[in-house]
Amino acid sequence: MTMTNRRSFLTAAGSIGILSLAGCLSDVNAPGDTDETEAPTQSGADPDGNSSANQNATGSENESDDEPDSDEPTDELAHLPGETIVDFEDLESWIAMAGQGRITNEDGDVYAGTRSARITAEEGIDYAAAYRTYPDGLDVRGKNLSLAVKYTGREQFDLTLQLLAPNSRNVLSFRRTLTGPADSWQRVDLGVNAVDTQPDLGDVREIRILGRRRGSDDGDIEFLVDDLRAVDSPDQGAVMLLFDGTLESHHTTAFEITEEFGYPGVEAVIPEAVGEDGRLTIDAMGELDDAGWDMAARPRTGAQFLHEFSTEQQEGLIRRTKAYLENRGFEDGARHFVTPKNLIEAEAMEFVREYHDQAFRYGGAPNAIPATDPHNLGTFSGTAGDDTRHFVDMAAQYSQLAVLRFEEIGDDGFAKEDFRDLLEYIDERDVAVVTASDLLDA
Repeated sequence: MTMTNRRSFLTAAGSIGILSLAGCLSDVNAPGDTDETEAPTQSGADPDGNSSANQNATGSENESDDEPDSDEPTDELAHLPGETIVDFEDLESWIAMAGQGRITNEDGDVYAGTRSARITAEEGIDYAAAYRTYPDGLDVRGKNLSLAVKYTGREQFDLTLQLLAPNSRNVLSFRRTLTGPADSWQRVDLGVNAVDTQPDLGDVREIRILGRRRGSDDGDIEFLVDDLRAVDSPDQGAVMLLFDGTLESHHTTAFEITEEFGYPGVEAVIPEAVGEDGRLTIDAMGELDDAGWDMAARPRTGAQFLHEFSTEQQEGLIRRTKAYLENRGFEDGARHFVTPKNLIEAEAMEFVREYHDQAFRYGGAPNAIPATDPHNLGTFSGTAGDDTRHFVDMAAQYSQLAVLRFEEIGDDGFAKEDFRDLLEYIDERDVAVVTASDLLDA
């Protein structure tokens, strides 16, 4: 799996992007500036870490018809790939899981259409959850899923979607840590994080949506969901190697190993760090760029979160970091943004969207591709051993994108031998190793 697979992925992904609007869902009767606050990699099929097979929903007798809620995208969603499975305009088919809060229609706050769904649980309840059934089965083979979400009352949120296919012993789970912006609609391209037994995606009998507190166990749980969407998945999954911190070891150690495999990388560049002791020089960045790497923008915020700066300062940090890269010949990489300390709020998100075409921050799982929101791509640790390898496997099996994030390579960081072993593992999987520009341009 070298450059040939990378080209194949780009060609296939480009075709998917063009064709997915026309595709129809099958009718039926998926330490540098060590100021990062990255959370541990998540695993498990539900927010409590229990096996999905042990979760029992109540009220499944309220069966619904099995047709998707919308056959064609509305005008306001026509720019998105794929098609809507559930539009949440009518919640007659949806039921709150017993003891896990409630689900109600929301008329005044929607992502699209005239209604969304509000799912809530009071303090003391572990998580808020709702589900609907498809007695005759829903076919989502060859599809990746995304969901519009808005959560309130906290900086971070834990979102899980599960497909019971066809029952609670055969479950495909998608779990994502959301790190902002809170109180704003965002699209989440759902990556598979766990598989129980052998789900048959041609026969999905139940969809569950669950939300859990993150960062604090206090307070109510409240979130809105809208436009659950299916898009044709590419023929092959992808892995991205993201190196954070502008560290010298990315050139002196990691680059030697990536070159053995013919793999490109993405470097998150902090302009103020360039040329400092233990950091990349401009010449080293140029050599990486010549080898196909992206030099992506990563503002330096030190001990502060981006949102702790004034509006003018946020805009200046984002604008100047991009300009630094463009002025030094790294225009392709400058299109991409790596979020410092991972958390982001609405003001900064608007500037990121204004200045950049794609953005990354911690998500704790792979991403569905093609992305319905390229500014909300999730990363996870590349040094988490079996968890890292598991997510690479999920990306390969379900044609998704796994973004592996690294800091120091060698010395006191991720051991050189372990890094090589990981690349050998990736090399044995059916995935293409791509850059941020590869993904965006496809």
